Amino acid sequence: MAIYHELLVSARDVQALAPLVGDRRRADRFEADAADALAGVLMDAQMVPHDRLPGDRVAMNSLVAYQEEPGGVRRSVAVVHPSEADPADGRISVLSPVGRALLGRKSGAVASIEIPGGRPLTIRVLEVERTRSLEEA
Repeated sequence: MAIYHELLVSARDVQALAPLVGDRRRADRFEADAADALAGVLMDAQMVPHDRLPGDRVAMNSLVAYQEEPGGVRRSVAVVHPSEADPADGRISVLSPVGRALLGRKSGAVASIEIPGGRPLTIRVLEVERTRSLEEA
C-alpha cells in the first residue's frame, strides 16, 4: 500500500479512469481484479487539479523510464488506456501491474509489485516525461 499522498493523480486522469474501473469490474474476473487494483491506487492517491500536477509525476500518456531492481533491466514505456496498449511498441495499459505501479509516482520512487505468475518485482522510476498533447489538453 502506498504511503498517504505518496501518489499524486490529476483530477482529469481520475475522471477519465473512473468509467474504465466501472466497465472492467463488470468484465471477466482478471479484468475485474485489475480494475479493483486500479481503484485502490486512485483511492490511495491525492487528487490534484491537472494544472497543479508536478511535471515529474506519472500521468496518463506519460513516457516513463524505469529500472527493475536490484540492478535489473531499464525500460521505457508510455502509460495508456487499455484500448491504446501495445506492449511491443512500449505502450502499457494503466490496468497492468506495472502501469498501476507507475501512475502517480515521481522520479526516484520505488514500487514493489507482483506480476502475472506471482513473481515479485521492484521498480524504480528514473524519468518522467509528460507528452505535449497531455499538457495542452
